[in-house]
Amino acid sequence: MRTKKWRETVCKQISPLPFRMSSLPFIHGNGMASAGVKSRFTQSIEKCRRLPYGFILGWNDPLWVSVLLLVVIVATGWFLLRIRYRNQQQHLKQEHETKIRILQQQELISELQLHNDQLKTSRENLSLSITEKDRFISILIHDLRSPLRYLYKNTAYLFRNWKQDSPAELDGLITEINNSTKQIHFLTEEMMQWISTQDHAYGIRLKEYFLLEIVTELEELYKENMLQHGNALQLEVPSRMKIKTDKVLLKTILRNLLDNANKNTDDGVVRIQARQAYEKIVVTVSDTGVGISPRLLQDINRYFSASEAMPGLNTQFGHEIIRDFARLLNATVVYETSEDGGVLVSLTVPC
Repeated sequence: MRTKKWRETVCKQISPLPFRMSSLPFIHGNGMASAGVKSRFTQSIEKCRRLPYGFILGWNDPLWVSVLLLVVIVATGWFLLRIRYRNQQQHLKQEHETKIRILQQQELISELQLHNDQLKTSRENLSLSITEKDRFISILIHDLRSPLRYLYKNTAYLFRNWKQDSPAELDGLITEINNSTKQIHFLTEEMMQWISTQDHAYGIRLKEYFLLEIVTELEELYKENMLQHGNALQLEVPSRMKIKTDKVLLKTILRNLLDNANKNTDDGVVRIQARQAYEKIVVTVSDTGVGISPRLLQDINRYFSASEAMPGLNTQFGHEIIRDFARLLNATVVYETSEDGGVLVSLTVPC
């Protein structure tokens, strides 16, 4: 291959040096031969002067085809690589956009599923709330019906016969009316107290009390009701026993237990007892009444240990209050059969 160094060597050999005679031989003879040599010599010098700037190819030189073919191949390869690179970039961009859309769709599906679950939960809670409301209304009406019926019958009888009845008869009638109105009053007060405890922001008010004082207040409150049923109330509570509790809640629980014992007993005895058991106090309310069956006893205990209503169990609003208030006091309620055949209810309360 003809390099730049080769061209310089050739030019030095055939170019005359300044101030020196050319060493090239001349053909002596006629002038035509000498002129031809000079002409070729001049052409060689011109070619050498043009060689450092590159080769000068003729249009009919076959090297042009190779050069053009090489240029076309390089340009085509570069163009194809450029197209491939661009396609790869577009493909990567599309894949990235597709992944983003898939993630967005998955997030949307998750949100829709979450909203659907929340809607389902809200629907179930609403259905449960409606069921509880209906049950609460039916229990309330059932508990109000009895004292209202007695109140209506006694006031109607009093309206017709108050002029001719003796003072003793009127006294007994007025006592029954007083008891009926008292039951209605207690029921409405307890209902309002129970409604307030359904609020999660409700806070119990713990304070130390003598247990006998609370029980004595109930004795005074139920003295007339006990006499009406012919029952005797016996208190077996230590005089110095103290309990740290919410007085309103505890008194409401004991009042309902005492009321149930008095209703289910005629000419008998109702006892309220209390004893210390480690760091707890066990208060029992027992009666000598008709008692309840073992199956119903089991269902009632399941009701007090569960957080929802027991299907088929005809509970009263008083039972609802006892269960909810006992939970607020961290207390437990257990129903048993007493030794006298009646019912014994144990209320275990923290000191």
